[in-house]
Order: sequence, then structure tokens, then C-alpha cells
Amino acid sequence: MAAPTEPQPHFPSWRDVPAGIYATATQLKTMDLPRQPGLPAATVKGQDGLGRRATLTLYRLDESSPTDATAAQLAAARSRNDNSARARSCADCGARPDRAPIASEKHGALCPACSHIRTLRHRQEEARHERAAAVRTARNLLRMSQGRPLGILHIDYIDRGHTPAGTRRTPAAARITVLGANGLVLDRPLLRLVSARAKGVPEDAGDPRPGAQALAAVLSGLTVLIWRYHDLDDLKAGLRAQHAVWPLPRDQVHELAPLTAAWRGEVTPDGDRPLPVAPGRADRMLYLLEQIADTTPPLLPHNAAL
Repeated sequence: MAAPTEPQPHFPSWRDVPAGIYATATQLKTMDLPRQPGLPAATVKGQDGLGRRATLTLYRLDESSPTDATAAQLAAARSRNDNSARARSCADCGARPDRAPIASEKHGALCPACSHIRTLRHRQEEARHERAAAVRTARNLLRMSQGRPLGILHIDYIDRGHTPAGTRRTPAAARITVLGANGLVLDRPLLRLVSARAKGVPEDAGDPRPGAQALAAVLSGLTVLIWRYHDLDDLKAGLRAQHAVWPLPRDQVHELAPLTAAWRGEVTPDGDRPLPVAPGRADRMLYLLEQIADTTPPLLPHNAAL
């Protein structure tokens, strides 16, 4: 009985493909010394020749073989194309990789490393502009805008664990802290989010209906800053289940998380923008916002070279 064959590797993007192991049939054909593919060895999500999303077949370089083209034929083909030699070398570092460099209208042919470096520099320049915008936004939030001073809102949930099936139970209550821009506590209610008879409800948890109305009165004249909208999900569900009003003012709620991400402006070696770590308390949120506002915005040239 034949042993079962292992499934071929599939890579979700080109950056997940190990360097120097795989290539498409086109990449093999356009190598400095062209090769022809062996058996299909893997697949990757990418784009076809028309720029459409497609699943591309990959072949192992060590299982490919030389094409029938002789050295004389290769030399003749190169001599017919004056730009061929220039297209085979990297315009930045001068490397002459086996595989054809990446064509670039603005920067010429680039090897994978130089192309990646330029992409990272472009991402960093984008982050630089976003950081300047984040500083302006933070300063505006700390100022009284149209008679609506800032309120920092943070929620600590009282969890009740999980059901025997592993489903997370609705939090028993929510401790809601509201700070003013001066750091003073404006309100700090503990609102029950489940039935008063449910297990795990703190003794000092208040009735959500009058409690939510009182909180709404405090927040009604404020511009409210939260960490992220997702933090409100359990509060919204719990208050709705207890037939309580929604206390946050409509269209006057802002997120600090994306503002912080823009201010930090970090770009990973992969070109991603990592999510910032949550401050975890209202006073730390205010401190973070003050740091952002106190930053000297970077000088932004009109035509920054990327």
C-alpha cells in the first residue's frame, strides 16, 4: 500500500514564501540563466499578469532544469536588447540576482532587498504624516471645543467566567471611570449588567436604569474619549438587556487607539503597523493623550523623497 502523500505547502502571501526555494514558471523562464520547472511543489496567493487575484503555482528551484537555450543564443538575445544588462542589475545596490529584478518606473530595476527597503521608507513617510495629524487631533481634543470639554472614559468589567461549554458569560457589572481633562474624577459608577439574582454580581453594583441615566447626564455635555469602540460592546449589550438607556452622547465619542497608533508611527520589518498596547486605566489614557499633544510635529517637506 502506497504511503499517503503530504499536501503541498500553500502560502497566503509572497512574503510568506521562503527565499531561494520556490519560483513561478515565469520567474524561472526570466532568470539570468533560464530554467524550466519540475513538478508543482507549492502555491501562493498573488496576482496574475492582469493584476487579478489568483492562486499561483510554485516550483522548487532545486528541481528545475536548464532550458534548451545555448550560451550563444542567450548572448544573442541580450545583444538585441540594449536595456537588457541594465534591467538585470539593481539600480540601487548593483546586485545581479539570478531572478530578474523588480521593475520600477520611478527607481529602475530593484533587487528584492532594495525594493523592500524602498517600500519600508514609503511606509515610514506615510507614518510621519499621520503622526503630525495625530498631534493636531490630540491638541484639539484637550481644548474645549464648542463648549464641550473632554471626558476620558474607561471601563473595567467584572467577569463571571465561562459556561461548562466554554462560552464566555456576560460580565456581571461594569466599573465606568470618567475623568476630566484636568485629571479629576467626574463619575465612577458600578453598573450591574445582568439580573440582580445572577451569580457573581457585586453587592455594591447599582441598578443599571437610574445609574445609566445619571451617567448620561454627566456625559451629555462632554466630548468622550475611549480606547476603542469594541470596549463598549459588553456595556451596550448589558444595558440593553436590563432595559437601560445608552449613556454615551451620539457623534461625540472618539477612539484613542488609532490616534496612538498614528502617533507611535512604528513600522515593522514586514511593513505592518502594529497595534498599540492599551493603557488600562483612565488616568493613563489622559497621560498618553497629553504626551501626544505635547509632541513637536515633524517637519513635512512638500515633496519628500521616498
